[in-house]
Amino acid sequence: MQPVPDSPNIAARLRELYVTSEISHYIAHAVLSATLGAIAGMGALAFHFALERIRALVEYLRASAGGPPGSYIIVLLPIIGGILCAAINRFFPKIAREKGVLSVIKAIIVKHGLIPLRVTVFQAVGSIVAIGSGAPLGPEAPAAKIGSGIGSFLSRVFRLGRNDMIMYTAAGSSAAIAAVFNAPIAGVFFGIEVILLNDLKNRAISALIIAAVVASTVSRSILGNHHIFSIPHYSLGSIAHYPLYVAMGIVCGLISILYFVLCKNYTLIVEKRFGVNDAFLKLVPVCLVFGIILIWFFPLYGIGYNTINMVMNNLIPLNVAIALLMLKIVFLALFIKSGSYGGTFAPSLMIGALLGFCFATMVNYGFKMTLNPVVFSLIGMGGVLAGIHSIPLTAIMLVFEVTNDYKFILPLMLVSIISYLVTVYYNRGNVYTNELLEENIDVTKRGEVDVLGRVNVSKLMKDDFTTVSHRTPFRAVLDIMLSSKYGDVFVVDDTRRLLGVVSLRDTREALLDHALIDLLIAKDLITPVPSVTADEPVSSAMQKIEKFDVDIIPVVKTPDDPEIIGILTYPDIVQAYNTLLEQRETSQFLINYHGRDESAPRE
Repeated sequence: MQPVPDSPNIAARLRELYVTSEISHYIAHAVLSATLGAIAGMGALAFHFALERIRALVEYLRASAGGPPGSYIIVLLPIIGGILCAAINRFFPKIAREKGVLSVIKAIIVKHGLIPLRVTVFQAVGSIVAIGSGAPLGPEAPAAKIGSGIGSFLSRVFRLGRNDMIMYTAAGSSAAIAAVFNAPIAGVFFGIEVILLNDLKNRAISALIIAAVVASTVSRSILGNHHIFSIPHYSLGSIAHYPLYVAMGIVCGLISILYFVLCKNYTLIVEKRFGVNDAFLKLVPVCLVFGIILIWFFPLYGIGYNTINMVMNNLIPLNVAIALLMLKIVFLALFIKSGSYGGTFAPSLMIGALLGFCFATMVNYGFKMTLNPVVFSLIGMGGVLAGIHSIPLTAIMLVFEVTNDYKFILPLMLVSIISYLVTVYYNRGNVYTNELLEENIDVTKRGEVDVLGRVNVSKLMKDDFTTVSHRTPFRAVLDIMLSSKYGDVFVVDDTRRLLGVVSLRDTREALLDHALIDLLIAKDLITPVPSVTADEPVSSAMQKIEKFDVDIIPVVKTPDDPEIIGILTYPDIVQAYNTLLEQRETSQFLINYHGRDESAPRE
């Protein structure tokens, strides 16, 4: 009679087969991406609801007060918001610097996707204060920060590798954008074009898509399948209008350049010429002037979606639209550069809508034509968005999805790409990569470490390493390894020359085969390891750590005399880098660890 197999052993074997199989990794990846999408989507929606409730309250107070009391409310609200935001910038400068989409990109490049949860919460609160009090900024940068922060947090909770942290941090931002705009495709392109700067891997795109789809599904289940803008019926016109679309693209590019010029001149005049760097002196006067302007131009308040709908439905006179257009550009630059919290996507859409409406209306008046202002408002949104942010694909998909209208896709594509080319020509590159270059972060040279190139290995190396003879039995090696500080032991020959390293991951297969345990010695388990000398720059050591995917690199006397004299660890390099940044109070140096896959750092 055949013995009955032990069912618990069969179950354990099946679990082991599943865990070690490739399919388990794909399932875990899909589940985590979906979970991230749901949580990031709900986080972005909570942020959206907070802003909507504040906006509704402000409009109610303005309408119910009427007369002078209503004016006082409108003037005081931005000032109060400005004071609170300036206080945040003054008393929490380190966290305050981590605002905006650029901070997410820098977290991907500099810290492999590490975004502390406290920074995420802090930025969300600051953005609610700023935008809720009337700042003419958008929700996408805070939402992207919320989503990416959630992705980074989940990566640390599940102790994922650094490459995975990059992927899920980017996917979280995509999910948040998809939820805020109800635009899953635009969310994916946002992650590719903006957060990853087109440095895309196949596995990353699956995370972006799954997270964006789930987040958008959550958004639609709560808000309904409604679109942000209400588009009236319009006629696209004839093919003879295409030269005017080209002209519109150029105008969008020029308006985007005007925004860049205002931002640059603000820095030159306010900060460098007059030396105004105090948070209160920079932001509060801007809020005061803005509050006074709101008395006559209340459509400038907040995100501006209602204003875009008014433009689309021809509810704003041309002279008012021109004033709103110029004021929106000026105050967008002033609020961003003076330290307020919020994004520039939604303001770009409002500027584009106003610009397209003014362009078409003025051409109709001046040349007795019949251009449809609605069409030019729609394509203007894509043109300005693509120009200010150097993201033509995201701009095209976002405008298409928020309007749910395909008819104007060809002029939208044409205007967006022309505006993008105009601004790229003026800026000599992508706006995000240029901003990174201003901080000496060159994304075209991944792996280059500027600040650490000035520090020798001897400054950071330690002497508390563990070595064993190449003749040491495996059991003894294992005991030494388990009691060592770093979990790695270096194997040397009889003359103390370095042969290689034995780490815990190298012993797994040997531990599974009990018959080999008593036969193996250290020499049988070694893995070749790169080495550095004490007088080499730390940047050289970092490049070798990245290339060979190790945490610890040995320091030898000379390349010809590989006697180990110390070790250099990856955490020590990161700590030294961050210390140098804090000393300079800037993030102006590049440290990039693409290609490595290791346990994520803790907060």
